Amino acid sequence: MANEDIKAKTMTEDELDNVVGGAGYAYFMKRKDGKYDIVSATDKLTPEQVKGILAGKAPAQLGIAKSIRTNFHVGIQADKLPAIKEKLNKLYNGCTFQDL
Repeated sequence: MANEDIKAKTMTEDELDNVVGGAGYAYFMKRKDGKYDIVSATDKLTPEQVKGILAGKAPAQLGIAKSIRTNFHVGIQADKLPAIKEKLNKLYNGCTFQDL
């Protein structure tokens, strides 16, 4: 088999992460009342997709592939964030956090 053929069949890092349950992504949105809404996913999301999930739209409506699992939590108190981050790190075997 030629080297080009082997390279074409090799998984990208993102594909490998999805197969073996690699790092997840968590998005935090601070509300006016000081609480947080959180969306986590097995792949990167755009800010529009995160806002759409929190607005109650189905992932398919937002262009999110069926293979991407998402979860959300609303109205989380700020003092609970360290515990939530710890749980997300365990859930996804490492997690990238982003404030929106």
